[in-house]
Amino acid sequence: MWREQVSQISKIREKRNRKLNLPTNENELSRFRKSVVEKFGEDVLPQQYYEYLQTVNGIEFNGLIIYGIDQFFLDSKPINHVDSFFDANETWESIKDEDELIFFGDSDIAWYCYNISKKSFVELDKPSGELMENFCNFDTMLESAFSSALS
Repeated sequence: MWREQVSQISKIREKRNRKLNLPTNENELSRFRKSVVEKFGEDVLPQQYYEYLQTVNGIEFNGLIIYGIDQFFLDSKPINHVDSFFDANETWESIKDEDELIFFGDSDIAWYCYNISKKSFVELDKPSGELMENFCNFDTMLESAFSSALS
């Protein structure tokens, strides 16, 4: 479902002569994964996030940003500057409180995260950090985020 939404966003952007970022390649992904393991002690990111990165390396659309991987993992400069995974996670670290959160994206009104301690994907209110919605997996969280941006 989210792949169709990415395709929709791509068509909308093409009408404005703007392209989406290219997918990440195996080498870029491998360097990124290695860094994730170094930071978190294990690969805590869902396989679905890697699949997203292999579709598009980050999207910024209509106030929604789903992070791509950081510039220094990439072989070439991305088409569009989009907030990157490690940079964004460093920025939002202060709102974590007692919960261990991994941030995958944000919008004007929400953060899209994985709560490590509760093993759940969540949408949190920005800036209060209150729980707005729980998701069963990364894909459904992504679909919900894209639906909001497309509506």
